[in-house]
Amino acid sequence: MDKGQWVVYLVRCSDESLYCGITNNLKNRMIVHNSGRGAKYTRSRRPVELVGAGSAMTKSNALKLEHRVKHVPAGSKYYELIKKEDKMAKDLNKTLKAINKNLNALDKKVDKIIVAVGKLEQPKVAKKPIAKVVKRKPVKKAVTKKVAVKKPAAKKQVEPTAADTVLGFIKRYKKGVNVSTLMQKTGFNRRKIYDNAKILKKRGKIKSMENGVYVKA
Repeated sequence: MDKGQWVVYLVRCSDESLYCGITNNLKNRMIVHNSGRGAKYTRSRRPVELVGAGSAMTKSNALKLEHRVKHVPAGSKYYELIKKEDKMAKDLNKTLKAINKNLNALDKKVDKIIVAVGKLEQPKVAKKPIAKVVKRKPVKKAVTKKVAVKKPAAKKQVEPTAADTVLGFIKRYKKGVNVSTLMQKTGFNRRKIYDNAKILKKRGKIKSMENGVYVKA
């Protein structure tokens, strides 16, 4: 434990009473208590057994929590000790849920932007000029028929898939490229990179040099 970090602890004495104290070295403090060199209260009530300890905090906050624990009934001391820690855990869980929600929304926006950019970068297919029908001069006693030239069918534009986008960037790196670089270049999240890399490996388009590094097969 960092010497600047303190915890409030609770021990049960040999007479079943509870003792609350603070320390910045819990393991050593228990040894001191059981050797008879600890608090005056525990010297005649050995051995003592650790019941619980709070999370690390400053010495000032530890003293405040110790004072609060010592002034509640014996049956409520342990609850008072962990109450603050429970609140911190709930607040952290709430914050993580909010962050996860924002990340999911951001992933959707990035995917839409990637699709839009892909459409803008798609080259336009030039239309082939329609061949003109040349009229021949009529030959005596011969009837010439006009030959109708069929218009070429317009080619359908195929939008690149996410796998095509990932493959395009992997081809640029002859010595291999890692997932972090692919995320930066494509704008995809880590899960999307792994899923499309898996598809490309099955097709034999790429291979893994090591964990998380890909190169063209």
